[in-house]
Order: sequence, then C-alpha cells, then structure tokens
Amino acid sequence: MSRRFFRHGELPLVVLALLAERPMHGYELMSELSRLFGPRYRPSPGSVYPALEALEAEQLLSGEADSGRTTYRTTADGAEALETRADDLAALEFRTGVCVQGAESLDAALARFKARLSPLSGRVDLTIVESILERAATEIEDQNRSTTQEAKGT
Repeated sequence: MSRRFFRHGELPLVVLALLAERPMHGYELMSELSRLFGPRYRPSPGSVYPALEALEAEQLLSGEADSGRTTYRTTADGAEALETRADDLAALEFRTGVCVQGAESLDAALARFKARLSPLSGRVDLTIVESILERAATEIEDQNRSTTQEAKGT
C-alpha cells in the first residue's frame, strides 16, 4: 500500500492555493510546503516542479523568469479554479490539520466546517443541527455588531 501524503490532485491544488497568497519561485514554494506539512511531507523538485509545469500548461499560473529563477503567480483562471475546488481544499485542510491559505475568509472557514461535518450526513437529527446553526449565526451576527459599534466608538 502506498504511503503518499497527498492524494491524487492535491499537490497541484495546494501549490495553486499557496501561489494565490503570494508569488514564489520553486525553492521558496518547496520551503513553504515543508514548513506547513513537515515532517510528515518532504517536498522534492521531482514532485513540485512537475506540478508547477502542469499548472502553467493549464494556464492556471504563470511564470516569470528573473535572475535565473522563475517566479510563479496565480492567473485569473487559476483563482477561478481554486474557488471551484474550495471544498476539496477544505477537505485536505481538515484531513491534514493544516490551514493552507493564510488569509482567512468566511468562505474558507465555512468550507472547512462543511468538510468536517459532511461525513455525518444522514446520521444526525437535522432539526437539532439547524437549531445549532441558527444559534451560531445569531451569535456571529451579534459579535459583528458589537465589533462594529466598538470601532465606531459608540
């Protein structure tokens, strides 16, 4: 049985997500992958560069050569592909316990929430779940109102 860390298609997805945060060259990207997923995963040029090349061939990222290094950045199509695969990224984040995208957004948090609870579908009382979610939404709205009022100085 294979002991691969990333499942099929996950490494390119992670690469795309990291490059959406900020442009990087290959070794910088490998360092970031190592920081996030090490020691369970150790990136190598033999896996990272083919992922970069495939993403570039699909026009999901572009590379710009400078001083002997190529800096990669996500294209508009890449950002759209990343948005389309938000649930896949959230599932990977839940499985690995690593938040890939540093800039938090409500959509990312909700996608991780969905990935965490989707396996329970059909095994929970939906009436209770809806009640819990309604209370959580009200609490979040109240927290937002409180924060907004504090910012306004009222």
